[in-house]
Amino acid sequence: MSLRGKWLLFKTQHSQLKQQIQQAFLQPSRQNRAVVPEKFAANIVTEERRVFGGRLLTAASGAPLPQHVLLFHGGAYTMQGIDSHRQLMETLINEANLRVTYVDYPLVPEATVDETVVFAMRAYSYLRAQYPDDQFFLMGDSAGGGLALTLLQQLKLHQEPLPAGTILVSPWTDLSMMNPDLQTAAKHDPYLTLATLKKIGFEYAGEHPVTDPVVSPIYGTFDDLGPVQLYYGTNELLAADDERLLQKFQMANGTPFRVHQMKSMLHDYILWSKLPESKRTLKEIKQFILTGELE
Repeated sequence: MSLRGKWLLFKTQHSQLKQQIQQAFLQPSRQNRAVVPEKFAANIVTEERRVFGGRLLTAASGAPLPQHVLLFHGGAYTMQGIDSHRQLMETLINEANLRVTYVDYPLVPEATVDETVVFAMRAYSYLRAQYPDDQFFLMGDSAGGGLALTLLQQLKLHQEPLPAGTILVSPWTDLSMMNPDLQTAAKHDPYLTLATLKKIGFEYAGEHPVTDPVVSPIYGTFDDLGPVQLYYGTNELLAADDERLLQKFQMANGTPFRVHQMKSMLHDYILWSKLPESKRTLKEIKQFILTGELE
């Protein structure tokens, strides 16, 4: 673990961040304008579309490569994307010349899984039609990682064309939060709490059982999903479920995968862009997208 990583862990463990995060999850603002066209650097071309009850923001250089990343942001299905998500998009554009679409999907409490997953399916089909020559990759962090995996499984279920690859960072894949190992894992996480995530998980599920695969993709089918990269930190609450997710990939057929267990890293560490671990992870992700090959 890097010195910067150790300092971040110490700082978050001795701050009010956990209380602030829980309040933000439970009382989400809709005034956040972190990922909007005017916030991007002048060299980046953006196109914003409001479709299907949500928003898509596509960003690229003037002449991007055909690889196109659909970014599903984290935030416990209640929060909009933050500055770090925009910075992540800019990094992928400036350092790998990718096209990136930010998927601003419907959120709790205004929506449930029914609206959110339907939007994700429609957005994927819409973008494939808009960019027929592009090679698509799904990428999601935290709740966005769970949604990306749900979308991947639903595309397979409905016999739709699959993306060229999928990247999951600290994905939230079991919204029931019933895994008994989470009790121990929760002690090491400086900003996620079991009670808050369980409450939001049931709200997001709406009329569905919280163990329905469309809500919690860990209960879905993992065969023939194409290549998947999974990243998570060993110090996060969801690490216990990520280990179960790893077992699902190991038992699947036709789903090549690569799992990176980042020692002592926090949940969604990739959003702390200055961490050496985040820089290394992004380098690996860019290589995967550009080559289509798992290391």
